[in-house]
Amino acid sequence: MNKNEQFYDKQYEWMTQIFDAKVDAYHQELVELVEKKGLKRNLNILELGSGNGEFAVAAAMHEHHVSTVEIIPHAISKMFELAEENNVTRRIKAHQGSFYTISLADKFDAICYWDGFGVGTDADQQLLLHNIDYWLKPDGTVFIDVYAPAYWAKTAGQFMELSQTVCRQYDFDIETNRMLDNWWLTDNSDEKRQQSLRCYEVADFEKMLVNTSLAIEEIIPGGKMDYDSWIFHQQVPIEEAMIYTVILREK
Repeated sequence: MNKNEQFYDKQYEWMTQIFDAKVDAYHQELVELVEKKGLKRNLNILELGSGNGEFAVAAAMHEHHVSTVEIIPHAISKMFELAEENNVTRRIKAHQGSFYTISLADKFDAICYWDGFGVGTDADQQLLLHNIDYWLKPDGTVFIDVYAPAYWAKTAGQFMELSQTVCRQYDFDIETNRMLDNWWLTDNSDEKRQQSLRCYEVADFEKMLVNTSLAIEEIIPGGKMDYDSWIFHQQVPIEEAMIYTVILREK
């Protein structure tokens, strides 16, 4: 298990102690965004990094067929528990593995990577974009959440107590434009787990589409957390946003 897999495995373990997996309004809004761009019913959707499966289950509840790629087996099990609770198990197919190396036979109307793009090197992201290009149907649409460097540079040092037992702190590597997300148990601060995500300006993200058939159709700015007031602002100008969603289609 590599460093990133170790982080996600431990993050999953700790998050299940804090949050219950459930489909909420946010996941429904993501499905509605995909439907708006998909322009047809019964979409064949691929979700990369599906976690507990909240989006996948929400999409299946809208009568779409969803395939997922997730590296953590426990998360896949939780997704099927959630799917069973909502009577949509038959509409979901899971693949356990890395989306950098996995082989998929199907083609998809929509490919979604919510909140996670940037694991690994620029070369890894380019490999993933080539895979996405291969998996996408000719009239399909891609949705990728990209971390914005300006926000995360300003957020470096922000500390949070997620619960009585779990702490979290953000940092930022300005030389490599990477958001560093550190988690640890309050009684064992020496054993931290870290997620490192490459952040991209829009122009830098667009450069990675070279040698693919993909092109940016739309950029949707996301929100931001104001840590002075602890208020989350749902949508802000892209210069202030934590993330932005890139919508891609074939050229």
